[in-house]
Parts: sequence; C-alpha cells; structure tokens
Amino acid sequence: MKTSNNWVIFDGNITPANRPVVPVVSRGLMYGDGIFETLRTYKGKTVLFEDHIARLHSGMCILGMKVDPELKIGAIKEQLRKLLKKQQLLSTDAIVRMQVWRDGQRGYHPQDKSDIHYSITASVCPDNFSTPTLATVDRRRVPSRSIPSSVKFTNGINYILAAQEAAERGGDDALMQTIDGFISETTIANIFWVKGNTIFTPDEECDLIPGITRNIVLEIIEKSNRWKYKEGKYYLDHLLDADAVWICNSVREVLAVETVNNQDFAVDHPVIGELQNRYTQFRRDNGNLLKRN
Repeated sequence: MKTSNNWVIFDGNITPANRPVVPVVSRGLMYGDGIFETLRTYKGKTVLFEDHIARLHSGMCILGMKVDPELKIGAIKEQLRKLLKKQQLLSTDAIVRMQVWRDGQRGYHPQDKSDIHYSITASVCPDNFSTPTLATVDRRRVPSRSIPSSVKFTNGINYILAAQEAAERGGDDALMQTIDGFISETTIANIFWVKGNTIFTPDEECDLIPGITRNIVLEIIEKSNRWKYKEGKYYLDHLLDADAVWICNSVREVLAVETVNNQDFAVDHPVIGELQNRYTQFRRDNGNLLKRN
C-alpha cells in the first residue's frame, strides 16, 4: 500500500506537513528549548508507549513546562492513531517522533507563561537496518551533571558534531566516550558487547541515556539465566577485545555492529541472534493496539 508523509499533528490537529509555521522567536528554534521522543509502531501497535510518554513528561518537568491535557497519554494515543490512519501507516511499521517546544523571547531564562507547542510525525519504518560501523571521536558525551541524560533534549549539537566527526572517519555513527574516557553510548543508541559467556554494557554513571529498549534487553538477559552480565565503567580496549558488539534502541531494536574503528566483529554471533528473537517475542507479547477512545 502506498503511504503518504504529507501530514503531521501540530498542536493537536492533523494538518499538511508544509503548513505549520514556527516563529523565528520560538525558543525551540533559537535555543533548542524542548523535548522529543522517538518510537516505533508495529501495524498500529505500540510497545511500552507509557514509558515513552512518561519520559517526555519528565523532560518537560525538568524544563519547567506544564503538561497540558492534549499531551496526556490518552489524548496522544488518539492523535497518533488518527495520524497513522491518515498517513496509511496502520498496516505497516512506522517511526514516530513527538516534539515539544516553547515560545518566548530572547534570553536563556524562559517566561513563566510561555506557550507550549508540539508536533507528532510518522514515516515508514524500513523492513531491515544495515549493520553499522562505529568510530570513536574526540567529541565527548556531555556529563549528566551538566545536562541530565535521563531524557532527550531537542538541542543535540553535541551529537551532531560527534556524528559529523564519525562520518569523516568512515563510521556510520559515533561511539561516544565520557570525559574520563569510558564507553558511554552512540549518538542514537545504547551499546552492549559479549566476551565468552559474559555480556557487558556501560552503567548509568557513564552519562548515557538509559534507553527504554536497553531496559528491556537487560531484563531479557537477567531472566534468561544463560549469560552473566555486568554493568560498569569500561575503556575502549575492553570493548575492542569483545567477540561481538550490538546496539539497541526503540526503532532499530537489537542490531549487530559490524566494525568499531575498522576492527571487525561477528554480526552473526549466537548471543545477538537469541537476543533479537527474545526481543521480538517480548514486543509481540507486550504490543498494545492504538484503539479509538
């Protein structure tokens, strides 16, 4: 079925994608004063949708934004269902992005009564994602003490510069490190690796975003009793000594990494294959249909 990407939700209404206009004085445009969430729908079903909305609301709270009724979970579900139907995306997988930003004047301190705006977009999700190559970069992950890493802020300059540097070094994505040189995450995903029978991943003290999919993967690993796993602080040489490496996020799910700094890893490693299968089963068991209220 042919799909359309010509429609968006803007402040609660479905509108042609080229119609909403953000004023030049918008703080979202001037300063990246906002929050976003990205997730995947599966033929009209969502997985842990409440967790995504809770994180969106948490970010708004950090920024001092009021959560209006239109941004409550029931209202967003109904808007998303209508958008997917309008975009002809209820019968296929889709990538959804929710964005919230604030109006206001120049200056870093926002006004107490600044208007809040939001948008929801949806596009076709590819059937498959290619295994990525990662490159370490000089750009470091912003410490959580400077910018909280528990939510996704609109201002992604740090990630943009890191991704540009990774591309210059032949990578599809940047492998981010903390200021102290510990592995943190990539610009778009959390990272894991396996050595022997032990799975490793950076802990939350490494300034990473504790992703919703990361939590699912950790839960799967813990319940399986098949592997040992350790969360901790690891330098690059620890990862480069791994048998296999993978990333995870809500769109790409569990995805093998092909190379890190031109060092090859096994993309068909049995641990990755089993985690992919178990994740698929998890989201099938926990998928919820977007129903009309």
